[in-house]
Amino acid sequence: MNMAELIYCRSAVRSSGVVRNLSILRFLMGIALTLIGAVFSPSAHANIACEIDNISLTLSAGTISVPVGMSVGQILGNIAPSTFQMSCHFVNRVSTVTSATNYANFATTQLAPGFTDVYQTNIAGIGVRYTFNSAQCNAASVVMLNGKAQVGCFFSGPLDGPYMTANITVTPTLVVTGALAPGTTTLSSAPTVSVTYTSSDQDTSWNKGSLYTGAATGLFVHATCSVTQPSLSVSLPTANTRAFSSGIGAVAAPQPFQLSFACAAGAKVSITLTDSVNPSNRSNTLTLTADSTARGIGLQVLNSTGSPVYFGPDSAAPGNTNQWLIGNSPAGALLVPMQARYIRTGAVSPGSVKALATFTMSYQ
Repeated sequence: MNMAELIYCRSAVRSSGVVRNLSILRFLMGIALTLIGAVFSPSAHANIACEIDNISLTLSAGTISVPVGMSVGQILGNIAPSTFQMSCHFVNRVSTVTSATNYANFATTQLAPGFTDVYQTNIAGIGVRYTFNSAQCNAASVVMLNGKAQVGCFFSGPLDGPYMTANITVTPTLVVTGALAPGTTTLSSAPTVSVTYTSSDQDTSWNKGSLYTGAATGLFVHATCSVTQPSLSVSLPTANTRAFSSGIGAVAAPQPFQLSFACAAGAKVSITLTDSVNPSNRSNTLTLTADSTARGIGLQVLNSTGSPVYFGPDSAAPGNTNQWLIGNSPAGALLVPMQARYIRTGAVSPGSVKALATFTMSYQ
């Protein structure tokens, strides 16, 4: 913690007589000059003393899917906000100041080409914008422009009183800054954001370290394919209960269907199917919806090799659980042939059967 004391001096030279001697006048002028020098050479110390908590952050993006055809300036998503604290109190030094504004000054470098508020990460085509908010400091949507941002917080309190705290939230936003390579790219670094304090009752600044250290983590999966069928309904033929007489695991009535995509060449394409009714399902049989009336029957999905698909998490991360490889993306249409079929899971009673699934593409 850095502090300084500001000593104010006043002087007045009074004379009740008449100066009659030139040498005495020169002597008095010399004293006056000395006193003026003392006024302008103080050891400056401020009354407000401030600290900062919850800094040295890592930019953690998680896994983000980048759709096909995103243009420069489009937002990829917000990273979860982080809140840090500015804590200040007033020290009983020479002056008796009990109110002042403390400023958190943020600075960074590496502006993305063509932007004044986005800073380049290690991934070509992806940058980050920083926005600051604080209700206690009356700061709303303060964006770091040309490498700088400032949030000022007013404090008022007793001398030698407890620390008063103001919360400041920073939200990083990921932005497209240029052409993106297809496939999966790892986020490993972002520009360092430093914090410097200044205050209204002094003319000194204090380096408070880094809000963001420059370390970053995350995966960006840039799609090379877009879905040409946003919703697909597969109707299976009616099956007789006798078709399942051989016991649990008996299957019947396979129905072909296909997934259709429009692609650009340049990546290996993988896919994961997720059970929408029960996303934690990792088996190869979908959970039926609540409005299904049949019992002892489930639904399976078969991939292009005719093998039952095991379901996994809704994630585009490479190596996702139960993800499987389709192949290289073509320059044009990509058709993925599949099948759906009934499977016996218990004692069978007739009725309707319905299940829901989603798919997630991954590109490497």
